[in-house]
Amino acid sequence: MPARTRSVRSQARARDFGQALDGWGHFTDAGGLDAPPGEWIRADGELIRGGLDRTQLDLLSVSAPGLVVTRMAEHVARTPDVKHIVVVQLEGTSVLTPTDGRPPVHLGPGDLSYGDPTVPYRWEFEGPLSLMMLRVPFAAFPLAPASLRPILGQPYSSREGFARLAVGFARDVLADADLLGGPTAPRIVQNVVDLFATMLAGRLAETHSDDPTQPAFRRVIGYIAERLTPPSLTQPLGLPQIARAVDMSPRYVQSLFQLRGMTVSGWIRQRRLEVARQALADPAWAGADIAQVAAAHGFSDHSHFTRVFRSAYGETPSRWRSDAG
Repeated sequence: MPARTRSVRSQARARDFGQALDGWGHFTDAGGLDAPPGEWIRADGELIRGGLDRTQLDLLSVSAPGLVVTRMAEHVARTPDVKHIVVVQLEGTSVLTPTDGRPPVHLGPGDLSYGDPTVPYRWEFEGPLSLMMLRVPFAAFPLAPASLRPILGQPYSSREGFARLAVGFARDVLADADLLGGPTAPRIVQNVVDLFATMLAGRLAETHSDDPTQPAFRRVIGYIAERLTPPSLTQPLGLPQIARAVDMSPRYVQSLFQLRGMTVSGWIRQRRLEVARQALADPAWAGADIAQVAAAHGFSDHSHFTRVFRSAYGETPSRWRSDAG
């Protein structure tokens, strides 16, 4: 696995696109010519990438007259780390057609969409384009893939409401090299991820406006979020306690998560793990060893913390901390 640093911003011109965009799919130009993107996208193309660990935020601008990206099964196989993916069509228009029978996704200027990178597709762009794409590992996002299915492939405007703020912040971050070049870079990357998660959660709430269980679910996860911040972080948090606090039966609380393809314990464990992961890259925790960070975030057993961390992120907490430092 390549080492990471706190300097998480990179910039490339068109000739350097080939390797950077390899995981996106197979590229052809408007005339159907088959070539790596760096060989035919004009020199005025640009890719700005910010990221940390397996989280990537890309801003791609291409002035070529047309572009077709075909993501096939071989590309899916080359990107084994399945991720949440959010696409924002900043300029230009495109049509993304999944191969699993779902309807095409039409994106106009300012439209965004949540997608499934495990499904091959054909993505056709008209004219010059400017595109932002956020890819986040499942384990690092406070929303489960199953809970986001209702908005999968459903574009909406990023020029209104909270989406305008989230997308604007992400663009500002990528435009400022200093923001992603200093000791606060991991926090800033996480800020972008959190804003996009809130944006999708808001869209999901709108989609579920007629779902009678949605207010109850938001109440439960709101209570859990409160208990996963200091000084309550290390206190036990179980189903009976949650049910009493929100005045619901344990069975009903369980059903709220099961309806969304999740479990209560799995949700809590993942949220604790992600908060601990952020702490390991935070200068404020530099004086604490791994065991102390684990204990402070509700993991009393160091070995257990290491096992679940490796399972979620593919490496040990010490390796993650070393590479992010």
